This record gives sequence, C-alpha cells and structure tokens, in this order.
Amino acid sequence: MVRPTLLLALLSLACRREAPAPVSGESVPVAHAPRVATDAIRVDGRLDELPWRAEGTGAFVHPGRGAPAPESRVQGRAWFAWSATHLYLAARVGDRNPYAPFRPEDVDPHLWERSSAVELMLQPGDFGDNRVYYEVQADTVCAKWTTRFDDYNHPRSMGPDRRQHFGHEEWSPAIGCAVHAGSDGYTLELAIPWSAFVEGARTAVPPRAGDVWRANVYSFRDGQRDSLAWSPLRGRGNFHFAPRFGRVVFDG
Repeated sequence: MVRPTLLLALLSLACRREAPAPVSGESVPVAHAPRVATDAIRVDGRLDELPWRAEGTGAFVHPGRGAPAPESRVQGRAWFAWSATHLYLAARVGDRNPYAPFRPEDVDPHLWERSSAVELMLQPGDFGDNRVYYEVQADTVCAKWTTRFDDYNHPRSMGPDRRQHFGHEEWSPAIGCAVHAGSDGYTLELAIPWSAFVEGARTAVPPRAGDVWRANVYSFRDGQRDSLAWSPLRGRGNFHFAPRFGRVVFDG
C-alpha cells in the first residue's frame, strides 16, 4: 500500500467498500475535447497534432490534497480529443526512467502493482454516481489493463486460478496505443473506439457536441506509491470515486 496521505487504497482494488456520499455542487476541474476529423490524429506517441497544443488538463497534482507535488517523478498532464469514431487521450509524463516489466501482448497484467503507467477512469455522461464506468491503464510499452465496473469498485471476484479479478475484465476493446520516450520523460496516446461504450450506455454514444462526460487521469509508478491526478480526491474515496472525476466537455 502507499503512504497514508495518498489514501492509495486508491488501490481499493484491494478491498471493496461503499462509496462516500457525493457532495452537492462539488467543484471539479473541466477540460475541453476538440472534435477532429477521423484521420486527423496519428497515434504515434509524438503529440504533433494541433489538439495536443491546447491547455488540456493542466499539470497533475497530489491525488489526495490537490497541491503541486514537486518531489514526484511522474509530473504529468493530459489532453482529450474526439472524432466520429474514437475518443483520444494523450498524456505527457516526466518519468525519465520508467519501468515496464510486462509485454504488450500480456492479458490484463496488473500494471498498478509494478509499471510506470497512465490510468484513465471514464464514466459516459455527467452522472458522477459511480454507476457504469470504465478503467484503462497503459504502460510505457503499451501493455494494457482494461475493465468495466457496475458500481464503486464492484464487482470483484476470485477466479478459478485464485487470482483477483476487478470489474468485468472481459471488456477488452481494441485500443490504439503508442508511446514515445525521450530524455525528459514519455508521451502516450490512446485511441478508444466509441463502440466500446455502447452496451449499457446511459447517454449518447458517440457524444454530441456540448455533451459532458466524467473522467480522471492519473500517472503513477512504484506500485502507485508515487502518483499524481488530474482531479484530486480531497480525502473522499479512492481512485474510483466518480463524484471527484473531472468533466470533459466535447466541443463541436
């Protein structure tokens, strides 16, 4: 587990508990996702395209307190974009010595336990109630862990191999991924098809211009002992707590 101040039972992947009650009118950060043509973004990890020059999320912060964490090795920021076919996420992380022990073809490796990686939490629609949300983790060789949850950290089960399973790990969409590493860290791009979110959707998929979805983005390494967030938890729940997810506005 992590430092108590990080609450990184944010791995509450480790133990399920009920979500804290949302706070009415709770303020969370907002990011804008520009709409692009279907062929406008080349998923190569280089972030050359125009959408990645915008402000995006701004700098990540301490996942609990919400303050800058200059001592962290995973300083980062992220950007969103969308097309008729995909949701795009780009992240730049200042981890100069990332660790990636898995292979891209590994099936749902536990990246949060060992890898340097980026984590996306996504809830279609502006509900913030923890019903039907998705998690995508990708490390610096594009090993990926993907799942869908019905509710806060739920379901969780033990497989016949005595291995813990979190959410519906059979949710494994064809996600485009690319990473480019440099002397000052790495950049990562993901392209997630809208078709991945159609089943069970409570909102329009793909979204319409002006729609808002909930999301959070984290950078981490060292078993999440070192981690930062776009939208901090401020002492409420763990990485899965949807009322603390930021808002992504889909621009036209």
